[in-house]
Amino acid sequence: MKISRRGFLAGSATVTAALGGTRLGLSAVQSKSPASKRTLVYLFLRGGMDGLNLVVPRSGVHRTQYLNKRPNIAVPYNQMHDLNGAFGLHGACDGLKSLYDSGKLAFIHAVGMPEGQSSRSHFDSQEMYELGTPGNLATTTGWLARHMNTSPHIASYATIPSLATTSSAPTSLLGDFRAMSLDDASSFHPNSGRYGDEHIRALASIYDGNSSLDYAVRNSLDMIDLLEQIDITVPDSYPNTGLADDLGLVAGMIKENVGLQVATVDYGGWDTHNGQGNDGGGYFATHVGDLSAAIKAFLDDLESAGLIDDVVLVVHSEFGRRVRENGNQGTDHGTAQPMMVAGGKVLGGQIYGSFPGLRDTDLYLNTDLRMTTDFRQVLCDVVGNFLLNPNLSTVFPGYTGPKSIGLFDTNSIFANGFE
Repeated sequence: MKISRRGFLAGSATVTAALGGTRLGLSAVQSKSPASKRTLVYLFLRGGMDGLNLVVPRSGVHRTQYLNKRPNIAVPYNQMHDLNGAFGLHGACDGLKSLYDSGKLAFIHAVGMPEGQSSRSHFDSQEMYELGTPGNLATTTGWLARHMNTSPHIASYATIPSLATTSSAPTSLLGDFRAMSLDDASSFHPNSGRYGDEHIRALASIYDGNSSLDYAVRNSLDMIDLLEQIDITVPDSYPNTGLADDLGLVAGMIKENVGLQVATVDYGGWDTHNGQGNDGGGYFATHVGDLSAAIKAFLDDLESAGLIDDVVLVVHSEFGRRVRENGNQGTDHGTAQPMMVAGGKVLGGQIYGSFPGLRDTDLYLNTDLRMTTDFRQVLCDVVGNFLLNPNLSTVFPGYTGPKSIGLFDTNSIFANGFE
């Protein structure tokens, strides 16, 4: 279903007894169990982000090879933050560096799909990541939908268990019929009145069956009612960007206590085939700086509300870029990339995974950063050890690799009542 600033109905959003129940209220979700309070925010960087200019080789042979293969677009020392001596973070990412230093952000380098199952096509690669089935585009549900449909920790009374901040739900939520698409809650306030109420009652009466359409319409009416009761305004502490607005909307929904367990956010503009920027500046620096500032504002907002331990943010893209810059001072479609995982429960301040190297013999197909960590290992860690869904073989069918990369202190999680 889609509820946007353009509105679903022009009338009242009061859902009455015609729905077979009473008007929705927010109090119903106050008694959530500890596990069902947790929220995963899945931020997808569409276009293929250049991870090597985000998490940058800083020393030794990796640095030498990086400079040789990127003579014009390499990030210089004076334009990067030192992470661990071996790697640096792009200098435009002050917010991410602060989160990393405070132990709330972890990087996992050289993440991707198994060799032979990946794709350099934007469409195919995005689909396979969001389906959670590398090498298979025929899967009929998304990995987040399979989580939502199998998790034992999603309260039945949650009013908005899953949310997409886009005009329609992404592939990762394909098959989750409860997923709500909402691009701007604060500007959706239909005018109440007699005829609006009658319209709602009429729709509820018409769609009172058991089909998927009946269910979707009743869910839409429920959501309209809920949105009449809340007013989410993104705080002034957020940057004035579209990404910040989307993350602010998600934070607002979390703070409104509507039972949100999964939210998806998109941020495009990463297809940097030309004019990527040099000396640590230019287009990529501006774009990655906006990403950094929005993520920092989001997590600061949640920390101020005392909710940062209940949220994990996962960030990745459909592929990284090729190691060698091209003739237009940009980068072409590649393979492996770094992922980011952030939140109060994340064992941050570390770079996980194994870096494969940048020598010609180290590269995949002599062009790309080679994958050393399957993306499903990272997501299994989040789904299994943070969201506490044990059904990982259903969420990621066919995956038999490690189910954790060490992002969480599971003893601490289980000791605090999250068994």
